[in-house]
Amino acid sequence: MDALTRPFDPARPAHGPLVPFPLRVLVPFAAIGLAGMVAGYRGWTWLERILGVVGFHGGLLAASLAAAWEARRGWGPSAALMMLALLIAAAACTLSPWGCLAYLLPPAALALLVYRRPELQRMGFAPGADWRTVALGGAVGCFLGIHLLLSASRTLGYPVRLSPPAPYLTGLAYDVGANVLSAEAFFRGTLFNRWQRRWGFWTGALAATGLSVVRYLADPALPRTVEVVLGAVFYLALLSLSGCGLLWYCGSLGPALAASVVFFSAYRMLQVR
Repeated sequence: MDALTRPFDPARPAHGPLVPFPLRVLVPFAAIGLAGMVAGYRGWTWLERILGVVGFHGGLLAASLAAAWEARRGWGPSAALMMLALLIAAAACTLSPWGCLAYLLPPAALALLVYRRPELQRMGFAPGADWRTVALGGAVGCFLGIHLLLSASRTLGYPVRLSPPAPYLTGLAYDVGANVLSAEAFFRGTLFNRWQRRWGFWTGALAATGLSVVRYLADPALPRTVEVVLGAVFYLALLSLSGCGLLWYCGSLGPALAASVVFFSAYRMLQVR
């Protein structure tokens, strides 16, 4: 049954190709990312950051929207709105640390689309989320975040600080508006959504989790010490599997988004060297 006629259904059969969006959707975003690398090579780091955000996170969101529309026409304007919000946010963040608060624009744009475009229900975005399940997701993220802080501070000696507040808030705003948003939409709402209906929960969850962890490990901002890399694999794998379980359980990405936001709000407190 078409997801437009009822809420997210994890048992709905998966038809069509393994990847639920045309790969050509990613071509322009790969070109933007490549242009960002060239800009970094030329020393234009501000432009590199802007193009990197739009190329990478924009590509994941555009692919997710194309999958939600099942590759039919109509997803383009929604993708353009999300790209514009990311572009404004990334540009504002290069001007001032407090300009990173503009990363609240992409979630606001997505919320508008959720209320106006029923196609987004296909990946678990629906208006009127059950706040009890969202609270459950927040509790999962809180548990993993507290465990991370205790392990990193007591075992590895990393300090936990919130002062000065600007770096913490700017990092968290980036997580909320780009990092978490694109990861949940793509790896859980799009890939896991398709694969768990094709192969079953565990195979789909492990496949989506593996790609999600690789995505974070490829981030050049992640410190390359052994303990940080191993910790990232451990906690991000648990976070991803939890997000898959929450989506499968309640049919909404809201709890998984809450879990990730709470977890990264704890991670940003660590002064990782």
